Amino acid sequence: MKKFFVKPYKLFNRIQHYEWGTKNENAFIPQFLNIAIQKDVPYAELWIGTHPKAPSEIEITGEKVALDEVISKYTPECLGQYVIKKFNGKFPFLLKVLSAANALSIQTHPNKLQAEKLHKLDPINYPDDNHKPEIAIALDSLIAVAGFRPVKEIQHNLNQLPELNNFLSKESNDKISSSRNIGDAEQNLSDLFSEIMMKGNDKDNLAKCLVPLYNRLKKKDSLSDEESEFINQYELFGLDVGLFSFFFFNIVKLKPGQAIFTDAGVPHAYIKGNIIECMANSDNVVRAGLTNKFKDVKTLLEIIKYEFKQYDIINPQQNIDEVKYKTKAEEFEINYYRKQAGFNKKINNGDKPCIYLLIKGELEVNWYSSESIQKEIFSGGESFFIPAGLKNYEILVKQPAEYFVAAIP
Repeated sequence: MKKFFVKPYKLFNRIQHYEWGTKNENAFIPQFLNIAIQKDVPYAELWIGTHPKAPSEIEITGEKVALDEVISKYTPECLGQYVIKKFNGKFPFLLKVLSAANALSIQTHPNKLQAEKLHKLDPINYPDDNHKPEIAIALDSLIAVAGFRPVKEIQHNLNQLPELNNFLSKESNDKISSSRNIGDAEQNLSDLFSEIMMKGNDKDNLAKCLVPLYNRLKKKDSLSDEESEFINQYELFGLDVGLFSFFFFNIVKLKPGQAIFTDAGVPHAYIKGNIIECMANSDNVVRAGLTNKFKDVKTLLEIIKYEFKQYDIINPQQNIDEVKYKTKAEEFEINYYRKQAGFNKKINNGDKPCIYLLIKGELEVNWYSSESIQKEIFSGGESFFIPAGLKNYEILVKQPAEYFVAAIP
């Protein structure tokens, strides 16, 4: 590897072509990157970071090198002492642009101890030993399900589903609305959800419930959000136990700039939309429905969090000038800026690295090197890495710009 210089580096990132990604004229990621769209190819995720599955590259004197290799060789210059000590010399987060045309799997993520255990027992399906707290920030919009609804909402939804009588025992059906207090209700609904998910492989019983439910809802003139999503996903996935999730989980509709944070154990699925996503540097996912990938219902039910409440939205007012998306995650913090030409900001990075993702416009980065001012210009669709060793630099907006900065708290 040629000599590493402490300077901003443009990132060359890899696209993941999962089947649920947007295609053709709706393909967001190639339009964002200003590259040709391949016909009928799904563009699902753009990975920005050092995850071994798809590490970004930087160019050093004409040679492209994987960012994780550069960090491994020049660790102090890239990460700084705080990150080296806190995260064992590893770059701690993974940034993504995600574009969903159809639902991602009903899923949750393990905590750190659970991730280590799962990786040890099944390294094929759980490829690393890290946890995966994550934030999803809507670029245009996002429809998602996240966390269990308040008890009364779930009870109401299930009482509107007589088809459940064909799937659950009479005793289980009686539990839906017979609880004496909120504690009983939460326990009953937790047991009910577990029972439903564990019966997911019984396709005959599933058909006795889902087929008549679908046929009934198709005839309705007016549909609730959960009924509408049930129909949409039934037509994609057929007899899938994950369809019940729409009646148990909050349906969240984010507007541009709004976000949700999902910690370990929180059940969720992104349904449709274009988002910025940031997470701990991990690819561990425990899936249970709405997917053709490996499902692990038993593990999901072991680690899932039963918290019955409305889901919190970050930046509900849709602030658009500057937003700090602060969460409980120790690995990342996202900041968003929308600035006019001429805006400038002097930055001291605190001996920590960061990644810029430019949505639109043009940014100039100025810094001192060998007692002279250096500069580099980045445009919409580009991302760049600022190593910890570049302690002081200046951002100048050349054209009206929107950009995200993924940093370490």
